[in-house]
Amino acid sequence: MPTPHRPHATQIRSQALAHHGDSLPASALNEIAEAIHTCCGHSLLKSHRLARGWSVPEAVDQLVAVSEAAELPRRGASERAWRRWESGGHCDADYQDRLCRLFQTGPVQLGFAVDYTPRPHPSGGDHTNRRDALRLGATALVASGLLAGAETEAWELTRRSEVTDLGTSTLDHVRHMIDGYGRHYARYDADELWRSAIADRRHVAQLLEHRMTLKQRRELYVDAAWLSLVLAWAAHDRGDVRTALAYAADARHHADQADHAEAAAWSWDVEATTWFYDEHPAQALQAVQHGLAVASADGAARVRLMGQLARAHARLGHVISASDALGHLRHQAEQQPLHAPGLFTADAARVWSVAASSSLWMGDNQQARTCAEQALGIYEADPRISPTRRAVTALDLGMAFARLGDPEHAVAHGMTALSTPRQAAAIAVRSGTLCVALERAYPKAAVVAQFRHSMAQSTQRTKRITDGDPSA
Repeated sequence: MPTPHRPHATQIRSQALAHHGDSLPASALNEIAEAIHTCCGHSLLKSHRLARGWSVPEAVDQLVAVSEAAELPRRGASERAWRRWESGGHCDADYQDRLCRLFQTGPVQLGFAVDYTPRPHPSGGDHTNRRDALRLGATALVASGLLAGAETEAWELTRRSEVTDLGTSTLDHVRHMIDGYGRHYARYDADELWRSAIADRRHVAQLLEHRMTLKQRRELYVDAAWLSLVLAWAAHDRGDVRTALAYAADARHHADQADHAEAAAWSWDVEATTWFYDEHPAQALQAVQHGLAVASADGAARVRLMGQLARAHARLGHVISASDALGHLRHQAEQQPLHAPGLFTADAARVWSVAASSSLWMGDNQQARTCAEQALGIYEADPRISPTRRAVTALDLGMAFARLGDPEHAVAHGMTALSTPRQAAAIAVRSGTLCVALERAYPKAAVVAQFRHSMAQSTQRTKRITDGDPSA
């Protein structure tokens, strides 16, 4: 079968040299490189090499010579590394600088970075836009006979589908950033997380305005979903219900557009939690049911949603449904690690913690105590890993003790929760519930007055955090 014809970089270079002579300035060589990139589909770095007529060994020699002339620290370069760079492999900042010196251009032109300069509107602005001129140059090559025939049109359609302003390193950086939020979420307070994640979410929104392949756009939609999930949780921790729900919906929209069921399931999980702590258990139950409909059978989101199902039914007084959900949840706990740090994980400790909350609403105080103590036994191994969940579990254990006639132990566990370094709205809500229960059952107890005072101080500190007070 004959090989489909594609324009050769040597032809493009030869045609330019025929018109302008052998001695071309760097600016002209760089325009030839962009024409090669546009016409032939080579990477930008390879196009710049071909524009100068260099083989890979010659390019490596030139790079070494330029580095020595600039008196840069001696550093070897290999043909293998060069070919890897041309194929989109990682090139560190030092080598990027040397390559920019070699070709007398910038990292954007070599494909190492993205240019965020707004493009002029088609109806106005710079009518001699350089990229448009290059496209016209490619059209001229077609007219001159370098490109001809129906097969050329097929190659051109393929090339257009591959055109992108995004480098591999850009997408890798976004994914690395999201992974960091997921793994280290509990290490930072909600306000700090919010400031950082909102900037990154806006950056992804800007990236989506650039040219890219369909695969890259899908990946960025998934990235947008995960970042919106981080923002939804941060807003929930700050006590901002409407914003939490808005970012949960945004995460779900982008997950649905990218056909990413797991991210969509997590969006229903954070929505259920937000409704739950806002005293809307019916809406929480609806969110859980939507989430379970899309969650994968063996994913962490399903385990978390089963916990949500149990406590939503319990909170609504659906004792039989809550008991059934708890049964499924306990079975899942046996298949989970004792503790899995991170925002998008499931583990046995959380299962027992949720079982404690559910048992309280079902009126089984002894079972609530047993489940909470089992969860705390795991959390105490490293209190820094899940400080918010540990605090909520301590408050549930305090409530169990309060109902079982032991206000001293109830307050002790309540004070442990209030002392957590990472305050969140969920802790404030649950500590307020415990305080009301203690005041009703033990109105004259000194320990109850002590807890009330500590809770008031904690509430003020949480409010300053929510309001963005750096002294909090």
